[in-house]
Amino acid sequence: MMDTTEAIVANADYHSRLLAIISELEYVPTARRQQTSYVKDLQAQLDGIIARVAQLAEKTKKERKEHEALRDATAKRFAHKLMGKKEKFEAKESKEEREYVEALEREMTERDNQQVIQQMLDEAKRVLEDLKDKETKFESAKLELEALYGRVFDGPSEAFPEDDRLEYEMHEAQKSHDEAQARLNAESRAAELLARAARSMDACQQSVQEALGYSRYDMWGGGTMADMMERNALRNAQMQASQVEVLVDQAMRLSPNVKPVGRVNIAQGSIVSDMFFDNIFTDISFHSRKLFFMSESVLTRRHRQDQTVSCTSSLGQSTSWLKAERDDARRRVDSIGSQVLQVGKALDSRRKELHQFRRATFESFVAQNPPPPSYETAMTPTTTSNPPFVEPARTQSPAGIPSPTPGSADDQTTPMESLHQTVVPQWGSRKKTRFINF
Repeated sequence: MMDTTEAIVANADYHSRLLAIISELEYVPTARRQQTSYVKDLQAQLDGIIARVAQLAEKTKKERKEHEALRDATAKRFAHKLMGKKEKFEAKESKEEREYVEALEREMTERDNQQVIQQMLDEAKRVLEDLKDKETKFESAKLELEALYGRVFDGPSEAFPEDDRLEYEMHEAQKSHDEAQARLNAESRAAELLARAARSMDACQQSVQEALGYSRYDMWGGGTMADMMERNALRNAQMQASQVEVLVDQAMRLSPNVKPVGRVNIAQGSIVSDMFFDNIFTDISFHSRKLFFMSESVLTRRHRQDQTVSCTSSLGQSTSWLKAERDDARRRVDSIGSQVLQVGKALDSRRKELHQFRRATFESFVAQNPPPPSYETAMTPTTTSNPPFVEPARTQSPAGIPSPTPGSADDQTTPMESLHQTVVPQWGSRKKTRFINF
């Protein structure tokens, strides 16, 4: 397994490529957020224009109908002419035509605006998709860079003790953040459950009040229908009370700070005595039992300073206790949320500090210890090692014909053949080709 210094040298090129990608695309996240906002704004404008175009189209249709009706009213035109009101009719006709033309122009203008905004929106969406692709590449490069630093630097390193210290501080900050986040999640869930329990308790109270109303009606001759409505309201109240108990129990499991608010028992009465033997005495008895329940039949157990206190309270008091627990849970959520923000900032600071140190260490070490050349570079021959071949100069004959170099391959011609050789002029020369004849 390679040590830290060997890993740095081996990954130097990969590290440089990742840094180049990150530097090139560093603008993308901000640009993507701005482009997203721009697309939303254009979409809102387009929706408004589409609505206005629909309204203007309806108005244009109405104006056109009125204009065509007046234009084609030959009988009205003839009647106005006979009565000497030709000018009045023509003025009205001109007015209707002008209103129709103006409505049509406004509609066409708005449709042109719609087309322009639609084109701008399409272009903005294409740019946004391109920015999203670049942002994906940017985030991938950042993750790869962090993974590279993790592979190279994670664990104890004798060569870089400062990295070990920063890494330890970052892990401690991460641990504190995770603990605070876990407490926040638990308290937030508990507060949500207590809020639902408070709403169920309000519904329970409402159902009990509804049952009391039906009970009063039943006492004065409401009959079987009143009994049935009363029992339905009581069943709803008991269902809501059971839901309150379940929700509070779940909240207590999530957070040890949540205290119990007690069990609510709803008086149900007897179906035999209240419906089959229904009379004013049974109605008064059951009504009194519900009033007793409303005032004193809610048994709660509250924990105060590690002591269990048994007390009897009204349904309204239990509701007050439940809402107090809900409010306390919300205050705990706010407090722990502030703590999470603080430890989150500390964690980000430790991460940035560790990242900057590792990046500086990587670049500094590579600058002082460059990696060896690659196999392709080592196998490529250099052109400067072999000096270029210099062709020896040729001597010219008195006739201006270059003579071959002694010992060369050209030195195989006869005197007769050499006399018939062509003198090739240089570029730009005005000399013509000359032949020597005997």
